[in-house]
Amino acid sequence: MTENNGNPARIITSTEITQNYSLPEIYDIAFSFRDVPDEVDFLLEATQKYSARKITSAIELACGPGYHTREIAKRSLVSDGLDLSPDMVAYTRSLIQKELLRAEIFEGDMRCFRAAKKYDLAYLLMASFAQLLTNQDILDNFNCVADLLSDGGIYIIETAHPRDFFGEEEPSVKHAWQISRGDITVETNWGGDDQQFNPLTDVDDILVSYTVTTPDGITRYECPDKYRRCSLTTFQALVKLSGRFEIAAMFGGFDLNLPLTNDRACWRFIPVLRKIR
Repeated sequence: MTENNGNPARIITSTEITQNYSLPEIYDIAFSFRDVPDEVDFLLEATQKYSARKITSAIELACGPGYHTREIAKRSLVSDGLDLSPDMVAYTRSLIQKELLRAEIFEGDMRCFRAAKKYDLAYLLMASFAQLLTNQDILDNFNCVADLLSDGGIYIIETAHPRDFFGEEEPSVKHAWQISRGDITVETNWGGDDQQFNPLTDVDDILVSYTVTTPDGITRYECPDKYRRCSLTTFQALVKLSGRFEIAAMFGGFDLNLPLTNDRACWRFIPVLRKIR
């Protein structure tokens, strides 16, 4: 890869940055294609349908730039976020302040975070569930979230469709895309063909890269990461083992009329869990 003047682009690896979540503005641009209002409609409607409670509060786990946290705050509900990256937390707090929203962003681990308040809805979106790399991580997350929720509260997870783990068909989502904001263009490659799967741990080692073009030139950020493949049957077994939730419904996208099947119209796995203890 070269710049327009023939000079090579600068490459920054994870030896110089912690991980891709330490690049909050770049990450924000890269994922700004999401239809956040529509996804929030689904989150609130699903919560209302499967909970006996009237929804008044929500917390977004691994919230990143807080797309959904901020949208829910705009709807006059209590809306908080949680993220492990100090850089991302600082960035998202600045967005909330700029937009004059009432929302708190906490720095913490979604396996053990504790809060003074209770929420009607907790949600974990994008690829974040796959960062729970072991069965114990997932069970710890279930316990953490159950403790954050009110009785009968709802936990909604969005993650990869189970068929995408087997590589027998075209992936349900793109691994590479390009987004521009102002004079910054971010070309993202989320793993692509660089992932290495360990069948003993169900974990993929992947390389996330951002190629960022600005008026000053081109910089490529390369960030190794790890993602767990959790099959549907494993997920169901872990929910049961936790004893904290029951599966109220499973969807193939952000659509209450799209139950989870292997049909190509289903492009994600979105389980709705209801707290039972």
